[in-house]
Amino acid sequence: MKTYFKDGKIIAQSGDVKVYEMGGVLYLDINHGLWMRTTEIKEIAEQIGDKACGDCLEIGLGLGVASNYMLYHGADFLTTIEINPDVIKVYKQLNEVKPNHRIIQGSGRDFLVSTDERFDFVFLDFYSLIDEDTIGEIGDYTDLIISRQILKSGGEIVAWFDPYTPDEIAETFKQFFIERGFILCKA
Repeated sequence: MKTYFKDGKIIAQSGDVKVYEMGGVLYLDINHGLWMRTTEIKEIAEQIGDKACGDCLEIGLGLGVASNYMLYHGADFLTTIEINPDVIKVYKQLNEVKPNHRIIQGSGRDFLVSTDERFDFVFLDFYSLIDEDTIGEIGDYTDLIISRQILKSGGEIVAWFDPYTPDEIAETFKQFFIERGFILCKA
């Protein structure tokens, strides 16, 4: 078992989900794997920018860094889908859920297949790293969003891009979106 946080203090926990605080930074640990840190706000701000307006959909909650960014930077209403109930519990231990933020526990794929809702902006952030398998999953989600017309006219999709992704995988990730006619934002 890896221990990333020997000097960290657990400030929230549910099941195998822990949030550590170390040096003023929060880290999300799920089943002994690092998923998110609050210092990623810079990259989230660069990637989302001012695109999160109107009705927004987020698939993957994590620490809620992207959720809170969207809620404070243009989203009128945010629907977040999170498959892990313990992630939701930990988020609620650390944050007050705002009236314009609906959190649904369930599969993002199931939500996309069953919803009749339409969104102005979709943020995909359900993975901890980008690899060949993740790119395929992102493709499945993107194809569902397009085929089911989840986006309103003029709506945008942004998929979290970890700046530490190896160059060869980063190029495949970027090419995937270019081939589908998406404009890539600065990462």
